[in-house]
Amino acid sequence: MDLDVWGCPVCFSELSEQDDEISCKTQGHTFHRIEGLPILVRPKDSPFVNDSRRHASPWKKTKWAVPRETILELPYRRQSSWRQKARSFHELLAILGPPRGRTLVDVGAGTGWLSYRLAKSGFRCFATDVSSDPDIGLGAATQFDSTPNRFERAIATLDCWPFRAESVDIAICNASLHYAADPRVVIAEAARVLRPAGSVVIMNSPVHGSLGSARRGSQDFVRLMKKLGAHGRLIDDHQHLVATVLESWLRDRFVDVMRHDPKHSFWFDATRAVKSAILAMELASFPIYEARVK
Repeated sequence: MDLDVWGCPVCFSELSEQDDEISCKTQGHTFHRIEGLPILVRPKDSPFVNDSRRHASPWKKTKWAVPRETILELPYRRQSSWRQKARSFHELLAILGPPRGRTLVDVGAGTGWLSYRLAKSGFRCFATDVSSDPDIGLGAATQFDSTPNRFERAIATLDCWPFRAESVDIAICNASLHYAADPRVVIAEAARVLRPAGSVVIMNSPVHGSLGSARRGSQDFVRLMKKLGAHGRLIDDHQHLVATVLESWLRDRFVDVMRHDPKHSFWFDATRAVKSAILAMELASFPIYEARVK
């Protein structure tokens, strides 16, 4: 573990590592591992880790799940949702520019596919997720260990990042911010861990122009997941985002808030327009938000 980057999730101070034991140098908090993954969560958040296990099985039944053996291909899958993510990824590379030795954290990383791709592009990556599932969580990231593009990872929650203050250059929430009970806490954590002139990126979260559409979109997803057997905080906290509200939250902590809308195929846009008309609601868009530390 790079102990200049990782920090205690309770007090954010320096960690020490000896054999399999990880401990906080300031207050003596101790942390363990599950199948090699450090579990860097506050004691009160331990039930949330268990919630993630109950969420994994229903998620694997959805159209968005991908077979474990195909993770190395991501985001280059034929499904419509993954084609959209591939376009977003290429837009992200253009936004970030050359790696220049920068350190990047990928929070709510899922399998870690984005960290793998960014490590391959030259960034120094650290990934966290609340799930250690071997198919859809960070347990699946062992697939990347056989490549030259390895990255460090740990189990952690969205609202308490196990990184030291001003330790990273780029913070990314990829398809994760909409699972936060209070996205403002996540945004504040990004501001805490970023170095001066660092930037935060939010991508692949559903964003609407109106609160009504955001609520309906989230309710439809939650209804589906509960039908498949999901329950717990990952479902209870789920919300689609409203563009003006999200932009206001970002401006509270950051400057130069910019929205980028990746271009999609004519067929993708046309299909969504028809679906929107049939459902009589505004479908979510998936912009990329970029902002710099004040």
